[in-house]
Amino acid sequence: MIQNFAYPPPSDGKPFRLNMGLRELDTKNWLEGGADLNNQLIDRSKILQEKREQVFQVEHGHEKAALDFAKRIIENLSQNNPDYQVNGEKIKHIPTGVEVDLGDDHPFIQLAKVIAEDLCLLYSDQGKWRLVAAVVIFPSRWNLLDKIGKNIDDIHIPVPGYDQALKPFMSETFNKVRVDRPVWRKNWSLHESSLLHEPFYVEKSAPVEEYWWRTERQTLTASNDKEYLLFTIRNRSEPLNWIKSDPESAKQFAITLATLTPEMLEYKHLIEKRDELIKYLNL
Repeated sequence: MIQNFAYPPPSDGKPFRLNMGLRELDTKNWLEGGADLNNQLIDRSKILQEKREQVFQVEHGHEKAALDFAKRIIENLSQNNPDYQVNGEKIKHIPTGVEVDLGDDHPFIQLAKVIAEDLCLLYSDQGKWRLVAAVVIFPSRWNLLDKIGKNIDDIHIPVPGYDQALKPFMSETFNKVRVDRPVWRKNWSLHESSLLHEPFYVEKSAPVEEYWWRTERQTLTASNDKEYLLFTIRNRSEPLNWIKSDPESAKQFAITLATLTPEMLEYKHLIEKRDELIKYLNL
């Protein structure tokens, strides 16, 4: 068992497969803390201030839905997280002293300063779920400016195999998310640095032993009228070399890594490093 990772690399040796992998979410765990939270909050506020247009986009007409979800988040924090002090629409993260008032700006902007999760609001528009508001401070090589206003199928066009593996089921699956039964899933990638704010891929050089294991813990929560979904993304970047504390897990992940198609390797920017990574994991 690898103890250090929040969400360890797969260690079952199974082939990589593109799937939704949705699981029922305990609402007590809707929002995640962690040892990296304090430093992330510092980075998030700085990026929001310096790159607001890059990380925040909104279509008008969906303000009420965004505020309703924000109030649900506040209620959840007050009930389940002792690190937060809540007074009406004011939220204070006690360990860092960061305090915000939802009324001072768009509620997603304010929440993004005190929680680690990025927030995306999806609207059911003529049978398609469309991205209508978002604060995405830690994008993993995707540009919010290119995604806002698009439906989920168009958003995922760059993902190899999406048309066959996910597109036939995506809208129907999203439609089935119940108000009283949110869901969550995991996603992963391997990066050359620990940088979390990466709206564009920038080629870097790094030895494989210095690669980073990047995870996204994603949740989907429905509005009461089922016209909206809130999609949250909790990003983490952890040293891949932690996996070496469990040689068997490293070898099993190497087996999985070997099954990535050329198209998926290109998408994950691992074409040139995959063989080196496999060799490193098997040492």
